[in-house]
Amino acid sequence: MEAGKDNIATFVEVIRRDSLAGAARRLGVPKSTVSRRLSRLEEQLGAKLVHRDARRVSATPEGMRFYDSVVDAIDVLDMAVATVGESVTEPRGTIRVTTPSDLGRMVLVPQIVRFLQRYPDISIDLILTNRFVDLVQERVDLALRAGAVTEPNLIARKLMPSDLQLAAHPENDIDCDDVTGLEAYPFVLYRKRGQTQVLRLERGAGNGQESVELTVSGRVNVDDYSAMVELVAAGQGIGLMPALHVAEGEKQERLVRIFPGWTLPSMPIQLVYSTRQLPERVRLLIEILAGTLRV
Repeated sequence: MEAGKDNIATFVEVIRRDSLAGAARRLGVPKSTVSRRLSRLEEQLGAKLVHRDARRVSATPEGMRFYDSVVDAIDVLDMAVATVGESVTEPRGTIRVTTPSDLGRMVLVPQIVRFLQRYPDISIDLILTNRFVDLVQERVDLALRAGAVTEPNLIARKLMPSDLQLAAHPENDIDCDDVTGLEAYPFVLYRKRGQTQVLRLERGAGNGQESVELTVSGRVNVDDYSAMVELVAAGQGIGLMPALHVAEGEKQERLVRIFPGWTLPSMPIQLVYSTRQLPERVRLLIEILAGTLRV
């Protein structure tokens, strides 16, 4: 029955956002309506589904089990409704997308240009930042991130790997016979307090895999890989940076890769979103990015 579906869909939004107010904003209904639907659902099921206090709402164990059993069905149903509604017209509206600045410049922006040319009625609100963006709280449709996604309420779709590789100034005097000798050279460090950092590198695979642990030091610490590229290219030290940056630096003859067999294990570049209930315009962007940037 329709009322039952509304109650379940409301419950799903409340759990996703840990908030009655957040669910009300997402659904476009008063907070009192959200509260009433939750109470009706608990009455229908004969079970307490949520704990409520002044600050947040959280699922009970019974509520979490119920959420896990219905969330996919709700997403599929809502996506079907949205797809039918949007299929009668050209896709339109705004997509809010976030990514770190370097990934935006090197990976995302060229694809967005092609996407905008293909879909003239869609706009992009692009947030380039190295800070963590809460997709739900900041109402962001899609994120492009490097590394593992640990938030359990987010959906991640892997696009491509990106090993961390060693790079230096093209006119360096580094002895490339022994990787442990790198401890004698200055490094540009990434997100490390203090002037030393431990790097764990690997080469090979399977039974033939080797690993080495280096304690390196440097006078400069950065939280942005593009800044690391500039410093390494200026001769301020060796950098351990994503393969994308190394390849671009080598193409421009500003960097040279050293000890190419040794890398830090791959960190995936992924598309991340908070729900399978996606507007058609967001789904189209995801499919284009997945098709052009996939492994």
